[in-house]
Amino acid sequence: MTTPDPFEHDDAAYVLGALSGPERAAFEAHLPTCDACTARVNSLGRAATLLTDITATDLAEPDTASQPDTLLPGLLRRAASARRRQRWLTGGLSALAAACLIALAVAVWPTAPASDGPRPQTMGALAASPVRATAALTDRKWGTEIDLDCYYTGRVSASAHRLTYGLRLIDRKGATHDLGTWTLAPGTETTFTSGTALSPAEISSIQITLPNGTPILHLRT
Repeated sequence: MTTPDPFEHDDAAYVLGALSGPERAAFEAHLPTCDACTARVNSLGRAATLLTDITATDLAEPDTASQPDTLLPGLLRRAASARRRQRWLTGGLSALAAACLIALAVAVWPTAPASDGPRPQTMGALAASPVRATAALTDRKWGTEIDLDCYYTGRVSASAHRLTYGLRLIDRKGATHDLGTWTLAPGTETTFTSGTALSPAEISSIQITLPNGTPILHLRT
């Protein structure tokens, strides 16, 4: 079985200077031992050199007003202009293809999934209330962090009063734990963070309560 060449896809990055110092040194040490990589580097290197040779003069149309195009000098100038345009197009496309290969390799290279913590869950209603909330429980070394995002859907007015709400936790044994309070006015949104020494596995549910202790929203864990 043929062993895959670990440097097979490094040629374009090498030509464009995208390799790190150690990667470049390793690739250069590999080149004398690999005809395939050497050929690809030479091909891409010629394309890159052509691009650096292009100037605004090369892309400009030659001044043929002084001589008819039927004369030999005019024909030669037109042929040279066509060759320059063809050289620019071929070299430019080659370098562009090399750059695209590098971008594609970066885009599809497997990376570790991002860890943004648990996704907030919508709390269910236990009683009619203008408050809506989501909750996220995060396992910590010291216990559980609880993050609430609460929104009061009532109409904003000058006479609106801020109301006090509380966070209550019920553990697996049925015991309750009060984890703090906050205020919320109609038409406003707030976040509230609290915590407990209990682990997520020890929590049965969390509740948002009114000042008199009546639960209005809950989330079972």
